[in-house]
Amino acid sequence: MLVAILRPWTIRPLESGKTPAFDAGTFAASAWPRVLREATQTATDVSDLAIQAAPSSAKARFLKGTGVVAAVDRQSRVGVIRVQVSSAKPATVAIQIGPVIRGTAVRDASSFIQFSDFTNQFDFAGAANALNDHVLRTVVATMPVDTFVGRTITFIGAVGRSPRREDGAIDIVPVQLELVEAAGK
Repeated sequence: MLVAILRPWTIRPLESGKTPAFDAGTFAASAWPRVLREATQTATDVSDLAIQAAPSSAKARFLKGTGVVAAVDRQSRVGVIRVQVSSAKPATVAIQIGPVIRGTAVRDASSFIQFSDFTNQFDFAGAANALNDHVLRTVVATMPVDTFVGRTITFIGAVGRSPRREDGAIDIVPVQLELVEAAGK
């Protein structure tokens, strides 16, 4: 009875204050300048991946290249622009233009975004989805991609751990797209 009255323990709630919910959109907007900076500084030429028949180091990374747009393919919701890159080793690149962007390549290629920085796997996944949405709004939507067929573009983008599509093209999520205008235009 003495234990019931004196209570030799302290009771306090597990959560003293409610943690604010993770806002993936805010995360993506604040992380984007750093993603872009890292991509432009670390991107290797797409021909480096094209030379490898089966990439030995299966890791997400940033690639860059220049090529002629062969087609704008919107047959599925994961629309792509198919680019013929002529370099030391010619390659076909499929740059995702949506309306759906598949995968987590942008998040995974960004060295500063680590799983341990997030409260749980849902927030980590939400960060990847928000980065993909950011790509659609700030990279793809700002470009007249449907007019690109036959024109030359430069790109910087992220590739995932399995960068090849079923058709052999290198699957890229763009972080920067630019139309290369011919001299004198």
